[in-house]
Amino acid sequence: MFRALLVAFTSFLACAVPCGRADDKKDDAKPDPDIKKLQGKWEITYHETAGVEDTKDNKWTMEVKGNRFTLTDPDGEKTTGTVTLDSSKTPKHLHYTIDGDDGAEEFIGIYELSDTEYKTCDVEKGKDRPTKFKTDDPTGQVSVWKRVKVKD
Repeated sequence: MFRALLVAFTSFLACAVPCGRADDKKDDAKPDPDIKKLQGKWEITYHETAGVEDTKDNKWTMEVKGNRFTLTDPDGEKTTGTVTLDSSKTPKHLHYTIDGDDGAEEFIGIYELSDTEYKTCDVEKGKDRPTKFKTDDPTGQVSVWKRVKVKD
């Protein structure tokens, strides 16, 4: 479940620095415009790992502030990390890193982002970046998040 949580942010996470390959480099000083859209709270509505739906086992929420995210599982356990988005690519690219005591875990993938929905597909860094929102790779996951409306 921890692995799925980490990957889930595919699923969601994303942010202000270019993705980590030489062909992905761009001006590090300027955040991707999509990172602004990602700010706030989100809840997962769909999740699959290695092509198999497992939404019921992965009911997380996520909060994004700047390029940092916090995933929270139903038991209140938190996982943190950073996210980078690159909306200049087609499909749009994401790269995120999960903080860990034994070193960071890194994931690469693609995303779609609207005002109300964030959809990701990712795999461990070092594998081929997905090109569609489906993967059978054992490290691959697809996540769909909806924005949590803040009550006045």
